[in-house]
Amino acid sequence: MDYQSELEVPGETAPGDDLGRRGFLSSSVALAGGVLGAICLQPDEAFAQQPVPLTVKSQIKLVQRHENDHVAAVVNALGASARPKPTFQNLRQPNLFQFLTVSRVLENTGVGAYLGATPAIFDRAVLASAGSIALVEARHAGFLNSLQSRATTENVFGQELSFERALTVQEVINLAGPFIANLNGGPPLAFSTTPSAANDIDILNFALALEYLEAEYYNINVPIFYP
Repeated sequence: MDYQSELEVPGETAPGDDLGRRGFLSSSVALAGGVLGAICLQPDEAFAQQPVPLTVKSQIKLVQRHENDHVAAVVNALGASARPKPTFQNLRQPNLFQFLTVSRVLENTGVGAYLGATPAIFDRAVLASAGSIALVEARHAGFLNSLQSRATTENVFGQELSFERALTVQEVINLAGPFIANLNGGPPLAFSTTPSAANDIDILNFALALEYLEAEYYNINVPIFYP
């Protein structure tokens, strides 16, 4: 399969002691040597050693799996405090281009939302977990940006920045709110800027609403556009 042709989307232009340090440096040199050795191979040999690129369909299905995994992880972290799944609306997309466009917006929204919540997180374990999810969301966003011929580092507002812009709670609501029909008795989409253990629960439930949204979005649309 021609990977490049599949990327074209309709409507878009195309410990710390000396021994430890020596061990680390030795490993780095060995790795560098391996890379350089591959470069020095004949073109056909070098290509033969490369992994076969994933198709766009495979990549999108990975994104779908990740979002469902994120839901399960946050629900598990919250336990009995986890919010109910909201009722969503307007998730079914009319065509492939619109599906990829909304996917890009949702993933970039998730990146900015996690970054915006980071300063208010009280528990280091929660911070580490949120960071782990946010980094995968950022990989999704970069992939989807590229798929639509945009800079990998472009944010949800179309800005190409060297440093990700954090989103406020209201900005996240403005972007994700139109897809939420009912919170089904769950807590409001809000959290305090003052760190506390109780506020961490609010932050996780805020994140869970977004993860539920993303997972549901892919679960509806992926079988249609990438069966």
